[in-house]
Amino acid sequence: MENFQEIIQQELEDLKKKLTMLEAENAKLKKVVIDNELEEEIEDIDCVSLEEQICINGIRHIASKVEAQDYDDKDIKNFDTLYRTIRSIRGHDSKKVPKAKVGNIKDLLKIAGQE
Repeated sequence: MENFQEIIQQELEDLKKKLTMLEAENAKLKKVVIDNELEEEIEDIDCVSLEEQICINGIRHIASKVEAQDYDDKDIKNFDTLYRTIRSIRGHDSKKVPKAKVGNIKDLLKIAGQE
């Protein structure tokens, strides 16, 4: 009985290794498809990475909370993080907008022509 369990355990380990190798090869092939913009040429292949799928699911979840008006500041910050991440994954430029400097009230009023 022990010998049978050892054989099964070894076979399971071998199958796990093979699965890991095949998943790595699959990921490489998907990258080639994406890099060569062939997604539409090959049917039934999902070229969305795990990271991108996580971002999409997170954004959908937050959107449903916003729709139900059950969100808070943390949800908005998380949305911003997910949005920036998914844009980065998709190769969009993520130029940061410089933050405005806080100015003196008198100076700001002068600029606005109120003083």
